[in-house]
Amino acid sequence: MEKLTAVFEPLQVGPLRVRNRIEVSPAEPFLCTKEGLVTDEFVDFTAQFARWGAGIVTVGDSPVTQAYADQNHYAVNLADNMVVHGLTKLTDAVHRWGAVASIELNLRDDRLPAEFSVEEIHGIQKAFADAAERCRKAAFDMVLLHFGHGHTAATFYSPHLNKRTDEYGCGTFENRIRFASELIDGVRARIGPDMAIEIRMSGDELYPEGVHAEDGIRFVKALEDKIDMVHISAGSMYDFRTMDYTIQSAYMPRATNLPIAAKYKAAGLKIPVVSVGSHDMRSAEAAIRDGKCDMVAMIRAFLADPQQLVKAREGRLEEIRPCIRCNVCTGDDPHGCPKPLRCTVNPPQGRQPLFDRIEPAQPGKKVVIVGGGAAGMEAARRLTERGLKPVLFEKEAELGGSLRTAGCNPLKEDVRRYGDWSVRMTLNNPDIDVRLGTEATRERVLAEKPDAVIVAVGSKPIVPPVEGVRGANVCLAQDIDKGLFKPGRRVIIVGAGLTGTETAVTLAREGHEVLVMDLLPLRAVQARDKAVGKAHRLAQAAGVQFKEEFRLKAITPTSLIGEEKTGAVTEIACDTVALSLGVRPRKAVTEALEGVCGEMYFVGDCALRQGNITTAVRDGFYAAMNV
Repeated sequence: MEKLTAVFEPLQVGPLRVRNRIEVSPAEPFLCTKEGLVTDEFVDFTAQFARWGAGIVTVGDSPVTQAYADQNHYAVNLADNMVVHGLTKLTDAVHRWGAVASIELNLRDDRLPAEFSVEEIHGIQKAFADAAERCRKAAFDMVLLHFGHGHTAATFYSPHLNKRTDEYGCGTFENRIRFASELIDGVRARIGPDMAIEIRMSGDELYPEGVHAEDGIRFVKALEDKIDMVHISAGSMYDFRTMDYTIQSAYMPRATNLPIAAKYKAAGLKIPVVSVGSHDMRSAEAAIRDGKCDMVAMIRAFLADPQQLVKAREGRLEEIRPCIRCNVCTGDDPHGCPKPLRCTVNPPQGRQPLFDRIEPAQPGKKVVIVGGGAAGMEAARRLTERGLKPVLFEKEAELGGSLRTAGCNPLKEDVRRYGDWSVRMTLNNPDIDVRLGTEATRERVLAEKPDAVIVAVGSKPIVPPVEGVRGANVCLAQDIDKGLFKPGRRVIIVGAGLTGTETAVTLAREGHEVLVMDLLPLRAVQARDKAVGKAHRLAQAAGVQFKEEFRLKAITPTSLIGEEKTGAVTEIACDTVALSLGVRPRKAVTEALEGVCGEMYFVGDCALRQGNITTAVRDGFYAAMNV
């Protein structure tokens, strides 16, 4: 049994003793009121992390000025005295479970340092101090001052962004740190010695003109007598080239920014160093054990499984639900059109307190599930939480369905991990009667005499009715990912969505010449899913070519024929054509089962024109809750 030890060692952070080395890093669940006051939903969301053992629980991006709060709705408004009322309930909830309560203070302003008057600079410093005092009144133990990601407080230390020539400019090192030093002094004066101060910074801004690690370490060393811990992130949210280091996608390595934090740790700082960025419990253990940092901060892993610390302490690491880093939780337009947080693999998240307690089902109720993909397995596991013992039919010899296919591409290691977890937890659950290699015919389902039936039979790939589509040189993109089809040197992929583009990246990296075509403009394809834009950029970096607004007309043994937007017909030579045109529901299967029971649920792809892991898991969860 694998057990972790380093992450469970206590840590002294200034005046505070933290029970372990895991911090919940700041996030924006957008569960406050529009005006930024605390709701019961937000309290419940935050308290769960303390309940399940986190050492520090940090409330996310909280505006210190009303102007910023007016741009950042549904987040904690620290510019309003009235916020103290709700925050007090929040810290009570965190303290009940023995965790340290912290909160991130931030300011985003479009102006650069040279555009502020000295009076406005002092006003910013005062706004941070005022906000910190409100946090003290609400019984927080620590404040996290955001000096990273290119936000306003970070710009004063950057010679590239700060062109001032006075005492707040970058003419001397003393002037470079003056803004931060005075801000921290002002905060300390208002919160006293019993609260801790953590600063969050980009350990390396990662663009050529930005602040790099050597200068960042100098910054921390100059201020470390005033602060109690430094939280090392990376990149800038204002430079497109570095965004993947600030909020890592599934295409980035795990523990992405740990090498940067390790530089700060190796520099001999007197205060603890925190690493953040795509950690899980195993990477956290290794990072702390190897002396690369003192503490690890994470949020998405906690969203996926709030109980991960308990499971790790008990040696049940294989039971921790993995985060797939799809970034659904970060929203598609968080500041322009904020929505409450959602998690692909853990549907209760952001839906507090609706599912804080799973209600028992009617005892002995017989439920049959048809289909062992993402939706069916989620439904089965959740039904057992309600005290039921479902029967799950899967016509294939193994569970997983399209979830297994989705994890076959080398770029989708996170999805593969989640798929393996989902299958493992379903098969290992003694209350689920899994029947593999068994097609759920109408007669078989009726023979079970079910009280409820959940149909989760998924979808099938779309194959267009064009000449040559059944040729030996034509395949599905997913068959290349699964190793079932060996493509030629020149490959055309029809469909510029996520699956087709990821296949293109893998092929290009292997040395194939790859062209991806789509009927729609690429901008329209990207609008469907924010992950597609990242995949397109990855593909272009790998040498993949794109052809948009191009309609497939026919396929020959040596070429693809298509129609341009203008109506002109173009023939492109190729060795292989791979189709990635989406999916359609298995209507024949669903129609055959229609009415087999009075209480029926159709979930996942079989109920949608085209879904994804998020919709499949959500629908399976809802069905299990509604039975």
